[in-house]
Amino acid sequence: MAKLYFKYGPMKCGKTTDIIKTYYNYKEKDMNVLIMKPGDDKKAGSKIQNRAGAELNTDYVVSPSVDIYNLIAYHLIENNTDCIIVDEAQFLTPKQVDELTEVVDEFNIPVLCYGLRADAFSHAFPGSQRLFEVADRLEELKAICKCGEKATYNLRLDADYDSVCRPCYKKLRRQYGKKKEEK
Repeated sequence: MAKLYFKYGPMKCGKTTDIIKTYYNYKEKDMNVLIMKPGDDKKAGSKIQNRAGAELNTDYVVSPSVDIYNLIAYHLIENNTDCIIVDEAQFLTPKQVDELTEVVDEFNIPVLCYGLRADAFSHAFPGSQRLFEVADRLEELKAICKCGEKATYNLRLDADYDSVCRPCYKKLRRQYGKKKEEK
């Protein structure tokens, strides 16, 4: 029986590298992989790209109004598909996540969603929240904070993003707030 997976973690934890590895593992077994990502993701255009520069083309970039179940159903008419990978799944709508559960259940195809748990203010993305509620398997991908602890938070200071532990997140947010007040 196929399952819906949510592989999540902070920025720089290797989500995209894991996608690329998974894609090639399927391809080496002569299996077909459908890759999609939400249109709200502005990174790399229609490609999936890791920090080292490795990249994959996506089959579909979907806007929030796209019915993912119907899109995949039409895709399956012409294409054999053994696995579906969704990058930046935090940008899916809750309805689209529910449509992915239908894909898993109706077509018996595993769906692997990769994304962030929360934004830079530690608020859950609606797509991620729904994935936590309905995914069959949850897997946390780990990152390391500059202090050496496990990073669980996404930190944004101006245009720079990083992944940090909670104590460093709080400390750096306070420091950044004081610097902004001094300007």
